[in-house]
Amino acid sequence: MWPLSRKKYFGKQVGKYIIEKPIGEGRYGVCFLAKTDIYDKVVIKKFKKSIFKRKLDSNVYEAVILSKLSDNGIPEFLGVINQKGFYAFVLEFKNGFTVEDLLFKYKYKFTNKEFFDIGFKLIKLITYIHGNGVVHRDIRIPNVLIDKGEIYLIDFGLARWADNNKYPYDLDFSYLGEFLLYLLYSSFETKEKHKKLPWYKELNLTNKQKLFLKKLLGLEKVYKNIEDIKMDFSNVFGV
Repeated sequence: MWPLSRKKYFGKQVGKYIIEKPIGEGRYGVCFLAKTDIYDKVVIKKFKKSIFKRKLDSNVYEAVILSKLSDNGIPEFLGVINQKGFYAFVLEFKNGFTVEDLLFKYKYKFTNKEFFDIGFKLIKLITYIHGNGVVHRDIRIPNVLIDKGEIYLIDFGLARWADNNKYPYDLDFSYLGEFLLYLLYSSFETKEKHKKLPWYKELNLTNKQKLFLKKLLGLEKVYKNIEDIKMDFSNVFGV
């Protein structure tokens, strides 16, 4: 159930957009599904007033970065709404289920082939954004959508231009490692009275696969770039 403060926007017109319903909420604000005559569906990311004022400088990054990116796997930035205290970004709507919902709401179990396809496509998206000087910094299961085999990376609110001192590319590598572990654990079957073990002892992985994941997670010497990750992922998990 959504609070009354969210429901008051149902059917409301903001600029040229008509809000239909909220579809998500985070620490920075609320995302609404909306429509116009041009677009059947768009996402309106409304910022909370208090956070918007406090994070005024950092809010700009998402808009500027998305405006510079152009890939089907990333939502297009469509504009800004600034109307009577209603400040929001307008983003392309991407259909699909988050990996978080698939895992915890629908109890979906990913096959080895699905694991490889999803991992490879996500690594390609990371390769693209890194190639454009961007670090996402939030590659988690709520921020990856899956729709009929297509993969979308959303929520660039924490994204920044890469900087070796403050925002190095390898910030995304540990997120990727944790994301892949979630997929692997989806099909893991626990035994009765099973003692909790580290993932590298619990999951049925080859030594090369374990080393790959350990390098992503910083348990071994970290990868230098996403291209090496892309090559090694194909070599050790290819099906």
